[in-house]
Amino acid sequence: MAQLKKKILLAYGTRPELIKLVPLIFELKKRKTAELLVVNTGQHKEMVTELETIFSITPDVKFNVMTHDQSLNNILSNIVGKANDLFSKFNPDIVVVQGDTTTVLSMGIAAFNRNIHVAHVEAGLRSADIYNPYPEEFNRRVISLFARYNFVPTVLTAKNLRKENVRSSTIFITGNTVVDSLHLVLNKTKQNKTKNTSTKKRILITAHRRENHGRGIESICNAVIRLLKTYKNIEFVWPVHPNPNVAEVVYSKLGKTQGVNLCAPLSYIELIKMMRESYLIWTDSGGIQEEAPTLKKPVLILRSVTERPEVIASGFGKLIGTNTSDIVNATIALLNDTKAYNKMISGKNPFGDGKASIRIADTLLKG
Repeated sequence: MAQLKKKILLAYGTRPELIKLVPLIFELKKRKTAELLVVNTGQHKEMVTELETIFSITPDVKFNVMTHDQSLNNILSNIVGKANDLFSKFNPDIVVVQGDTTTVLSMGIAAFNRNIHVAHVEAGLRSADIYNPYPEEFNRRVISLFARYNFVPTVLTAKNLRKENVRSSTIFITGNTVVDSLHLVLNKTKQNKTKNTSTKKRILITAHRRENHGRGIESICNAVIRLLKTYKNIEFVWPVHPNPNVAEVVYSKLGKTQGVNLCAPLSYIELIKMMRESYLIWTDSGGIQEEAPTLKKPVLILRSVTERPEVIASGFGKLIGTNTSDIVNATIALLNDTKAYNKMISGKNPFGDGKASIRIADTLLKG
């Protein structure tokens, strides 16, 4: 007798979500026992579309929920309503979400209220401060309360869930799918590998998180200015997030500063290429913290807390915050001390072997 297919609905709404779900989409599409429906909620637009094009992914359903300057509650209510209608038609066995966005919370709540199993990819990350990052820490904690499948990237994230009395039968250690995605990109671009011809040491900056708006972004800009006054052999590249709380400050402070290249946000492939060509990375991005170990790049984390302490324990990252002097001093240490630099990038990748998507698909389709 032919085995019945499991109906799996996989949803994303932002670029970071799709980056980490691309390899799982590919894996589930290969499985004969899966009927897959791919949903783009539209929480982000242009950057998600660019990634869909790169990887030739066409969502089966688009919610198109994003409108100008809408609140988190607007996004949540719009997605829940549209998801409820879609569930009535498709009737999935499992809803797969990734990470900690409003899309994740909305799709999870909508599924839970219809008694549909939820699979949470990259579960168990914790900062221990429900307001930092906001609202992400709240979102991921709520999903853990009812997810049938908590796919955690590391042993530490599994421990986080057990401390919260999440049932062990729902916890699966898989590695992080970001490593799978990175391998896809590196294989896609290895034929077109180019070298950075600049003789200067490049420092890549990405900063956009809500908690850094205002004073934090200003302090990062001030660190750039101070370092350029002392070091003539460095250069900065900053793909500037379009949020006015970021862009207006950065262009005002650094728009005419020699040694700084301010540009529009890069495509995922261009960003990976830029990371490979950089000497050092300053970031408040969670994804970049996870990608750096595979690329063997040191990261200064521009946040006061991180839900990825593995990157610090493995040596690849240092938690710096946004105090100007702290950023400057940490950067000088890596510019001046080759041994310290090499020590930071000599550890083992804490985020897995690039086979997380295979493990997740195996678990979802078991039985």
